[in-house]
Amino acid sequence: MIKSLVRAYHELSKRDLRVLRVIEVGHRRYEFVPEELITKWARYRREEVLDSIRRLHYYGFLRRNLAPYKGWKITALGYDVLALHTLRVQRKVVKISPTPIGIGKESVVYAGETPSGYKVAIKFHRGGVSAFRYEEPFRSKVARYKHLAEVFETRLSALAEFFALQRVFEGGGLVPEPLTYNRHVVVMGYVEGVELYRLSQGDFKKIADDVILTLGVALRLGIVHGDLSPYNIIVGNRSYVIDWPQWVPLGYNNYELHLQRDLNNIAKFFKRYQVEIPVDELLKTAREAEDSGGKFLLEINKTTFL
Repeated sequence: MIKSLVRAYHELSKRDLRVLRVIEVGHRRYEFVPEELITKWARYRREEVLDSIRRLHYYGFLRRNLAPYKGWKITALGYDVLALHTLRVQRKVVKISPTPIGIGKESVVYAGETPSGYKVAIKFHRGGVSAFRYEEPFRSKVARYKHLAEVFETRLSALAEFFALQRVFEGGGLVPEPLTYNRHVVVMGYVEGVELYRLSQGDFKKIADDVILTLGVALRLGIVHGDLSPYNIIVGNRSYVIDWPQWVPLGYNNYELHLQRDLNNIAKFFKRYQVEIPVDELLKTAREAEDSGGKFLLEINKTTFL
């Protein structure tokens, strides 16, 4: 397996990418797509297809199954390649950093550029953290594809994050600008700064005001961050709230617990610096807000996951 996703991507041929896409389509029916069908569907000579399969397997983009038949399954890295390729073909991203700028248990993030030279963060989701994975519209939509549950959940997380970012950004909240998404990848504006938890000095009143502004916008839209802490706030020229895939809508089961935890987390942090967070005011905003869950479930129904 090659360690650099970007380096491996640039070493793949047009044929390799077509074979990978053929296998992705084959997952509609199979967890491990039969090798015989791959060679038939790829429209290349059998020897050429098998050569591509060997190379994709070597790079770690495919996983093999030998019994009861020889078949192939795309790995998380394989989906990374397909998403990256689509973003490049669509001219959404033209450059990407050779190594990640951030690695977590739920995502891997690279820096990149758009054709206009705009610096972006390219976030590859790794875990299905969206609360909506438990909702019936999503579960019924993917019921035929139980063998791809992990794939669908990462795609749902990306869709959920893009939805929340788009609404909060358009509402005037301080979040990374959402640009596009593909499969399990979200492309957003790059935020220069440092995580709040790393700061020991600064204008904490100004930082808190920015965070309160963003929370107010989100809550009026019916969106609870769900994992807010000093680790998810980037402080630069302004202070931005990041990482939204686990958001929950007002009215969702136990949403009050998520909201109270978010508010307690930041209130406790800012209290160290003699800055008060208007918790009661934000709770009142939430009680008077709309429920955005239904709107997002409509987005799920409109989305094709394969």
